[in-house]
Amino acid sequence: MQTIAENKQIIRDFYRRTVANGDLEFANQIIADDYIQHSPMVKPGKAGLLEALAAMKQLPKPASTTKPFMRLIAEDDLVVTNMSFEMAGQLMAVIDLFRLRNGQVVEHWDAMQKQPETTLNGHPMLDGAVEIEDLPATEANKKTVAEFYERILINRKIEFLSDYVASDLVQHIPEIANGPDGLRQYWQQKGDGFVVQNVLRIISEGNFVVVQADGQLDQKPVTFYDVYRLSQGKIVEQWGVKTTS
Repeated sequence: MQTIAENKQIIRDFYRRTVANGDLEFANQIIADDYIQHSPMVKPGKAGLLEALAAMKQLPKPASTTKPFMRLIAEDDLVVTNMSFEMAGQLMAVIDLFRLRNGQVVEHWDAMQKQPETTLNGHPMLDGAVEIEDLPATEANKKTVAEFYERILINRKIEFLSDYVASDLVQHIPEIANGPDGLRQYWQQKGDGFVVQNVLRIISEGNFVVVQADGQLDQKPVTFYDVYRLSQGKIVEQWGVKTTS
């Protein structure tokens, strides 16, 4: 049984050795033979991933490189990265979710969006806090976010929003303004076009909580990937990427 730290290191090495430098032998070692791929952009199974990585190796390197990832959050056998990635000259905001078993990656989900030049909140999609802190609060923060989804997002009890969200919430989702009022305005504008139906996974480590949830946006099925930073029991910062289901 690998530790959280060991699982994180495997993912760090995967990005640095394989994604950045084309080490396909390392990928072959750490990708399980029964690997399950959920990304619609990659062919199924281990062979599909190795094929995609081999093709990526042939692409020209960008003129300037970004950090391998901005955030790395893990719980049990799950590791989440929240990073910037350049594709065909366009900066993308990406959330990757990996499941590991005995030192190998056995399952992967992801979401990717173009990073706009301007945002309603004035913040880029990926800047902000990075460091994992306050590990003793891991379970309490996970519970807070779980209740936030059940009470506010699924059951629409918006009047209790201040119980979960700080008044100075820093927002990174491009189309949402800062603070609780930014969330209220966005939900009001979308109306029935924004629906969270089912929480699939909650991954918590210290002051960070990641949620993968199914729902609808503008009457289209969507999987939401949201990253929250908490302080003193409330959400103080939010990032998010979504993908059509």
